[in-house]
Order: sequence, then C-alpha cells, then structure tokens
Amino acid sequence: MKLIGSLTSPYVRKIRIMLLEKNLPFELIIDSPWEPSTRVSDFNPLGKVPALVTDDGETLFDSNILAEYIESLAAPAGTPQFLPSERAAALRVRQMVMLADGISDAGVAIFLERKRPADKQDGAWITRQQGKITRGLDMLGAAPVPTPGLAATA
Repeated sequence: MKLIGSLTSPYVRKIRIMLLEKNLPFELIIDSPWEPSTRVSDFNPLGKVPALVTDDGETLFDSNILAEYIESLAAPAGTPQFLPSERAAALRVRQMVMLADGISDAGVAIFLERKRPADKQDGAWITRQQGKITRGLDMLGAAPVPTPGLAATA
C-alpha cells in the first residue's frame, strides 16, 4: 500500500497510526497539497490528504474511508480491532472519531486563519474555532474508556 500525505496533517497521522498498530506494511509518500508541485489531486480530486493506493491499485481517500478499509483488512494476530463488531458500540466509536476529526478541523481552520495577514484575520472566527476545540476536548475527556473485549455501555 502507498499512503499519500503530509507529515503535518492530523488525518494522515491517524491513518499512519492505524497502519502501524495493525502491522500493515505501507510506503509513505510525502506530498503536501499546499505545494505548487503537488500531485495529491492525482489521487484525490478534492486535492486533500490522506489518500491510499491499495495493493490492488485502487485509490481511496478521506481518512474515515481509509480507516474503514484498514479495519476490513486481515491483520496479523494480536493487532487491535479499532471498531467493535457490535453495532451500537461501533456507532459510539464512530461518533468519537467524528468529534476528534471536528476538533482537528477547527485546529486546521485556526492555523489557516493565522497564516493570513494580521489585519485580515478574523478574531471572532478564531474564537469560535477555539470554542469547538475546548468543548470537543471536554467531551472526549468525559467519554468512558472502553474495556477491551467488552461492548461500550455509554
């Protein structure tokens, strides 16, 4: 497999961790979508990372799709299962994943806003994004920690 992405993307980092935790071999191809010479749009028409080229040559994109794909692969014995097989428990996990992605989205929005000239930055926008991060982290911090082998009950 080939994972296309930048070293600074939280979404690429999520997929790299999953691949490493599952002991699945992959080649990391570093390509920033912000560089003029980027080839990211060759793999994702939206020009976003991560993208994954499977061993069969199929190209997938969006970190949640990649996570589902990785979870579907046969991994060596003893590697973690990230998504519970019980549907209600899996739904709770997916909601926490979406919350974490939303927190990352807000962080990226702040990063991009702060790259603008200081006189063009929108302080209210930054404050709004920071609120999302704070509330999201509070919710994640209050979420029950699942016990391996047991269905989540929260």
